[in-house]
Amino acid sequence: MKRYIYFVAMFMATSASVFGQNLITGSVFNELNEPLFGATILWEGTDIGTVVDEDGTFEIIKQTEVKNLVINYVGYDEVLIEVAPEEEEVFIQIDGITDLMEVEVAADIRDNYVSTISTLNIETIGCSELRKAPCCNLAESFQTNVAVDVSYNDAVTGAKEIMLLGLRGTYTQMTVEKRPAMTGLGSAFAMGYTPGTWLESIQIIKGQGTVANGYQAIAGQINTELVKPFNDKQLFVNLYGSSFGRGEVNVHLNKKFDKNFSAGLMLHASKMQNQMDDNDDGFYDTPQKELLTALFRSSYRNNMLDAQFNIHAVQDRHNSGQIIPQGANPLDFYQINQNHDRVELFSKLGYLGLENQNASIGFIGNASWHRLDSYYGNRWHRGEQQNFYGNLIYSSAFNNPNHRYEIGASYMYDDYDEQLDDTDFSRTESVPGVYAEYTYSNSNSNSRFIDRIGIVAGVRVDHHNLFGTFVVPRANVKYNFSDESIIRASAGRGLRYANVIAENVSMLASNRAIVILEDLEMEDAWNYGINFTQRFKWNEREASFAIDAFHTNFTNQVIRDMDANFQEVQFYNLDGKSFANSILGMFTYEVLDGLDVKLGYKFNDVKMTFQNNGLRAKPMVARHRGLVALDYVTPNKKWEINTNMQLVGQSRFADLLDNPAHTTSIHAGDTPAYALVNGQVTHIFNDKFEVYAGMENITSYVQEDPIIDAGNPFGDNFDANHIYAPITGRMAYLGIRYGIE
Repeated sequence: MKRYIYFVAMFMATSASVFGQNLITGSVFNELNEPLFGATILWEGTDIGTVVDEDGTFEIIKQTEVKNLVINYVGYDEVLIEVAPEEEEVFIQIDGITDLMEVEVAADIRDNYVSTISTLNIETIGCSELRKAPCCNLAESFQTNVAVDVSYNDAVTGAKEIMLLGLRGTYTQMTVEKRPAMTGLGSAFAMGYTPGTWLESIQIIKGQGTVANGYQAIAGQINTELVKPFNDKQLFVNLYGSSFGRGEVNVHLNKKFDKNFSAGLMLHASKMQNQMDDNDDGFYDTPQKELLTALFRSSYRNNMLDAQFNIHAVQDRHNSGQIIPQGANPLDFYQINQNHDRVELFSKLGYLGLENQNASIGFIGNASWHRLDSYYGNRWHRGEQQNFYGNLIYSSAFNNPNHRYEIGASYMYDDYDEQLDDTDFSRTESVPGVYAEYTYSNSNSNSRFIDRIGIVAGVRVDHHNLFGTFVVPRANVKYNFSDESIIRASAGRGLRYANVIAENVSMLASNRAIVILEDLEMEDAWNYGINFTQRFKWNEREASFAIDAFHTNFTNQVIRDMDANFQEVQFYNLDGKSFANSILGMFTYEVLDGLDVKLGYKFNDVKMTFQNNGLRAKPMVARHRGLVALDYVTPNKKWEINTNMQLVGQSRFADLLDNPAHTTSIHAGDTPAYALVNGQVTHIFNDKFEVYAGMENITSYVQEDPIIDAGNPFGDNFDANHIYAPITGRMAYLGIRYGIE
């Protein structure tokens, strides 16, 4: 291991010293601010070129004299742009016909859009979209998104979970800068460890995407890009406070030491302190929380080397349960205490100095340590996890640059030391894997059928030390009817191992016994999807429409059964059918100058076979959801007004007919449909300072009596898991943002 570390260090140092030429960096977008992924960039009259990445960026060796960059992409005429040797960064926007519209040194601020360029079905949430809500952390960043829902897990811990295609967030592979993240012992709260100010963009892939990031994705992949020290402001401060007693401070400090090396430190501190009990059940409506997290980032880039090294540290404390009257004995009251500590190191290394100008080699590495120490009434949940992930990637093109391929090898290691009371859930997982992926995208403006097709197809083979070898194929195909009209299809397999305790900590907020009826196998599913996206003009204003249809079929699933016995939650392998059908539609339109509307609708049909009840709808999954969002920016760009309404349809309660403490009219049958309304106003004083204020749950909709038998939390009937809606009313907030370039 020491020899390996020494080799990597020497490799980085030698590369940095030998290949010290300057780079020019840039980005290429169309008139709709979509990245032109796969566009070829070439210095005129040379064979020095590169290909634009998924996020629209590229790097290429500088020239010593004024020279033209040649940009090619399907559906666009070849364009040339003159670049001087002193330029370090360019933003290139092309209009889709013949002319280059704009070249400037700039940072791009993108909105929420579904690409008509990428073969993969990618929806991007950009910086400007994230500003439309407080987005205090990643879990709260999907308020204006149609595809992703945020669900309420229980009435006491404050844990939140996303849902994609009608399936729990555990079936969506979460990555941070293309490395697997937010899994294991900290998965219930991990999305809260990424503050909103750290987010540069979020990419949502519905259905099957690339095989390069692993075999775990079943419903889709969500990748988070963090702000980079070379793009972020030198100083940025965000202060936030809410009427619920929540306060947050975010500080970014960045330094560009020279044109190659930059570093940054991002700090976050937040606290929630109150004694809210609006429903008078004796429990805190919101947990008391303290979170400290810091991220150090360093980046070195030249024409041959792109290297990053990062350190992330987290200290998270949650306290909830019954409110203890002054002078009372704490041992007589039901308390929940959740403590998490985490340290993570991750790095990227990309080498561009290969003889083949279209080739590159890269390595993504991650090592983390996570400790939890929690109790729920009389239950203890303790654990420690050590994780390592490495992914070595080689990317190149065949003789024709339209045909690219990527091959790689990955290794995942997890060592769990986990106990729930007297039961030991410790284990070690070791998973080496190899993969290959082929990409076809045409960069010529030709109307031939073959030139309108895009393909991303790959396969990976992994060997799990506990479950053996498995093969994961995935394919994505797209066809452009025109530059504004595209259809996509995807199919593929995904597998994952269920961490039944860490992923279901909300179940511990009850007196249900955790019963695992058999040895649990890996969850295994196939996902199939189709997407159609259309952009058009209506009354000379921009509009777009996208519709998706997906089917996920499980060949094995770990069933969480809350119906069989109200005093137990049972886990067992699927014996029968389990599937999820999801249809999504989204329409966007610029109604007036500065006024945009977004309409979304989603239908989810999610069913699974329960041992004692046969094929039934999964509890707490709404069949119908809707979104209406209105955004207005004044002509002088000084005021922004953002509102949204989320419509949530009925879902099925888990069976509680034998529980003598439950109220039949409240916790039986189907949940009511409801709507949540949110709004925010932002005033931008100048390019350094702005103030935002808003209100969430404006109509103050809350679930009635969310906790079953709240007056007897140590009794057999206590259960805080039947949650379908907020348990807190309207919340007002105020914040400021200040930054220096």
